[in-house]
Amino acid sequence: MTGPAAKENMEYLFVGTNFMTTDSYPVLEQHVEDVDVTVGHSPLSVEDTTDVTVTLELYDGSTTTATQTSDYDVDGAVSIENRTVVPSETGTANVSVTVNGKTDTATLDVRTPANVTRTDAQLDTSAILANSTATVTARFENDGGMPGSERLSVSADGETVAEETVFVSGYADTVETVAWSVNETGTYDVTLAERHLGTLAALDRDTVECKDVSAPATVTPGETYAVEATFENTADTPVSIPVSYRSGEQSTDKRVRVTPGESIHRVEFTAAEPTGRTVTHAVTVGNSTQRAKTTVRAPAQFELGDLDGPTEVTEGETITVTATVENVGDRAGSRNVSLSIDGHERVREAVRLDGGETRRVSLDVTVEGSDAVEYKVDTGDDSEAGSITIQTDETPTPSRSEESVDSSDGPRDDSGDGPRADSTSTPDTTNQATTTTTGPGFGIVVTVLAFLGGGVLLARQH
Repeated sequence: MTGPAAKENMEYLFVGTNFMTTDSYPVLEQHVEDVDVTVGHSPLSVEDTTDVTVTLELYDGSTTTATQTSDYDVDGAVSIENRTVVPSETGTANVSVTVNGKTDTATLDVRTPANVTRTDAQLDTSAILANSTATVTARFENDGGMPGSERLSVSADGETVAEETVFVSGYADTVETVAWSVNETGTYDVTLAERHLGTLAALDRDTVECKDVSAPATVTPGETYAVEATFENTADTPVSIPVSYRSGEQSTDKRVRVTPGESIHRVEFTAAEPTGRTVTHAVTVGNSTQRAKTTVRAPAQFELGDLDGPTEVTEGETITVTATVENVGDRAGSRNVSLSIDGHERVREAVRLDGGETRRVSLDVTVEGSDAVEYKVDTGDDSEAGSITIQTDETPTPSRSEESVDSSDGPRDDSGDGPRADSTSTPDTTNQATTTTTGPGFGIVVTVLAFLGGGVLLARQH
């Protein structure tokens, strides 16, 4: 049941079946549930080889390998020899195996070999402080497709002071910095491999000092602010120095190139909670340390209270809405306090308050519409709302045609001598039009008519 003739022997014993040979024993192809093809590694160099493995999963959950006995379908410039994939040229290649209708494929990425070269190198500074570090920066390039590496070795006065292996991805470049400690003052010739990079001077630590540090007196949480340090360099050449910045629990170390004389350098920090605390900033260079302090304050926050406004007005009336505005923060600030009617801003007032300060604000607006409206006072940080009922004046105004003559005393003779009508009688006004006469000439006309009427009466008596 094993060996090169196992497949033929099993098919002879079990006529009508289809067996396949694995690396261990023959199996019925119908019992193969899945196929898995894997390669040892990819990508690989055209000069390298890798392993291939074929795993069969059987119907009962067991597995077996068929790496040696499988029929491979190869698409690409590779060959398979005794479980080993051998590429012949760069590019992509696929290795597939099919059993019982199940197929799996492994893809290989074949590349050119690595070729790493150093393209540039430099001594980062010509002067440092003793008991600090010096650095060399080098650039490496790999024009091959496979990852590669290069050894970086730095010497000072012929003594190796730093070694490092640099790894570069395929078709890529990288910049690497290597550092070493210089404890003694003096000058040193620095080389990388056989290339001379320059002369390094290690100066006394008192050559550069931190003379002063300044920082904002107050900041708010989340605010980014700068701490400025003033350095003095007594040498006649720029010096690269390590500077330690501390701000509360935050810290950062960086190298600073300080020119001869005085110069200012800055580093940024972000203020953090809680408020009300004081942060000490410390800047250390060599043997000198300077400090400054910053207090973290709560930002301006404008809150509203005691909102007061009318509950009922007449349409077109101008109302006054008042509210108390308080800056509950520690720092001074400004806000626009606005009054809106039914969501539309109608008036605003700019208000500036110191921390903890309170002010009463009054806002006037003319109310129009019917029924009820909603109003809101807003500071941008806080808001308060209320409602107003609007009443409309619907009392009618009588027209002139509807006015009537006052007849409470009845008709009267304007001459004063005529008879007075019975005040208890009610005149018949049926089908009679009521006429109102006004104007400056009305009294004169009445007097003339009365006079003529009196003359006619005397004539009749005579």
